[in-house]
Amino acid sequence: MRAAAEARARAAAAAAPALMALALALALPACGDAAPGLAGERGARSAAGPRIVRRVEPADLIPADLDLVVRVDVARMRAGLGQAAADELARRALDEAPDEVLESALGRADVVWLGLRLADLEEGDRVVVLEGRMAGLAPDPDRWEAAPPPLGGVAVFDRRGDVDTRAEAARIIALGDRAVALVSAVEVSSVARVLRDGPDARRGDPSAEGLVSLDLRARRLPIHLARRFPSLGALVAGVERVRAVASLDDEGVRLDAELVGVDPAGAARARRFLEVLRDNVEDARYAGLMKALSVEQVERTVRLRWLIPAPVVLALLSRRPAAEPAPDAP
Repeated sequence: MRAAAEARARAAAAAAPALMALALALALPACGDAAPGLAGERGARSAAGPRIVRRVEPADLIPADLDLVVRVDVARMRAGLGQAAADELARRALDEAPDEVLESALGRADVVWLGLRLADLEEGDRVVVLEGRMAGLAPDPDRWEAAPPPLGGVAVFDRRGDVDTRAEAARIIALGDRAVALVSAVEVSSVARVLRDGPDARRGDPSAEGLVSLDLRARRLPIHLARRFPSLGALVAGVERVRAVASLDDEGVRLDAELVGVDPAGAARARRFLEVLRDNVEDARYAGLMKALSVEQVERTVRLRWLIPAPVVLALLSRRPAAEPAPDAP
């Protein structure tokens, strides 16, 4: 029994870096060759300092127009699985963006936030915030120039020339040596407003729990899609918010999610949809896995609990066929 438990723990440890890398890879490769800079570097000192001093928390930089915010607790992963797992995370996340300074920022990060616009994932509107021990990092002066800082303790660097794609980082914001943010071109004005006026009240706020957590404020489907898929349009229109936490378990990854409907009827449509998905899987390899999904509704809230075995998570994230689970698999 002890050997089996140790084997499950090793499998869970192997799956966690892949899960973290998937979340990070969603945003970091799109930031191109951005190199974070920190307040206190030579370029930041050249600009006149503002009179206003206000402590800005890293997560406050995510504006409310980005409807999906993902929080990755790198420090918790590092503490639970060791430095090797963190190194694997950075390696996989940087496969398509091997910038040395960005790699250093990831190695120093304790928490990473990814703010995304779900409807524009392909275009790449996003804000990436890395919090940790960022002292000593500097932007490449050939690519970045210091801009007037809006607050004391904040440094701003703008890319020299135009960005090549909408997804590239156009601005770097440094909160002292605590955190750096990479901001895509479309989000520059929104983040500037947040720095000037304070954090948005309706911004995404993932729970500070687990290895990965997310906060999604659902929006209606575009009109052309809603007309083409009316049932799906009604389903999405009935959902107000989705929050979820993925935590490492001895047997795999445990997912706890909460879906809030605009009213009990909207929540009921979402619950029935999830139950149909769970109860009508014909492939025997996944039927047992889906049976482990618990779905229950209380008024406007639908709660999901799901234990995903580590080998299945690892197989999905590595794009390899999952091994066939035993009929009594959880």
